[in-house]
Amino acid sequence: MNTEEIIKLAHAEWLENHDGKKAESLLIQAVNLGSGHAAHELGILYGAGCNNLQPDKQKSLYWLNKSLESGFEKSIASDPEWFKNNTN
Repeated sequence: MNTEEIIKLAHAEWLENHDGKKAESLLIQAVNLGSGHAAHELGILYGAGCNNLQPDKQKSLYWLNKSLESGFEKSIASDPEWFKNNTN
């Protein structure tokens, strides 16, 4: 399974099943595979929280910064088509 498939599973766990812990686990798996996108999603997840995952500002900032370091944020900012191709 590639990182984008893992991220899609994480979205389903978070947004459909309301399982923040499972989404967190999946996103960390994708980050460990080198995904800046997953780091971004972790930042959003920790910022918002979920039923079984409390919001955590420090973790949110940490993962959003990791996403910046990976170049992911720059890539989506410079490619407006990214949002059209990566929405659920």
